[in-house]
Amino acid sequence: MTDFQEQAAVAQRANLDFFFGLAGKMVEGEEKLVRLNLGMTKTTFADWYQRVQDGLAKKDGQEVTGLQNALVLPSMEKVLTYERQVAEITSAMQTELTEVVNAQYHEVNRQVQWFVENVAQNTPVGSEAAIAFMKQGFSLASTAYENAQRATKQAVDVAQSNLSASMHASEVTEAADEAVEKAAKAAKATKQ
Repeated sequence: MTDFQEQAAVAQRANLDFFFGLAGKMVEGEEKLVRLNLGMTKTTFADWYQRVQDGLAKKDGQEVTGLQNALVLPSMEKVLTYERQVAEITSAMQTELTEVVNAQYHEVNRQVQWFVENVAQNTPVGSEAAIAFMKQGFSLASTAYENAQRATKQAVDVAQSNLSASMHASEVTEAADEAVEKAAKAAKATKQ
């Protein structure tokens, strides 16, 4: 009985470590998102302020009316960059959480196997059906976990695919912004 109590205490400590480790990883991810949001907000306000000041300092009325376009185009690029960074953070966080959960699953799996073997060795004759039932339940739980793990991996793959698409869209947007700037400079040069 003492062996079982010691094993239960070890399992409880392991579960406590697992939950605090999981919570720590989640807080780290949230901290990264908060820092990203604050940095993005600070940069956006500073950029807008500077663009408005520059636009209002111009004497040409047409350039002042073009101020709205000057504010929108760089903002779209920043939004795409922001979305990419959020996707990177969440993808990394999901990968870390998956690793922690998988490690815990393997430890719990080992403990349950030990428990089933210990019970099987110490049960009276005639309880084979109960042991077979426990083993079957354990097998079903393992199969369910493996299915959930496969589904999670598929979701991670989809998220990473979306991240790649977002990065490609960001590159296309940057190229379009450069083309608009060149066209605007060319149009301005022809007017003079």
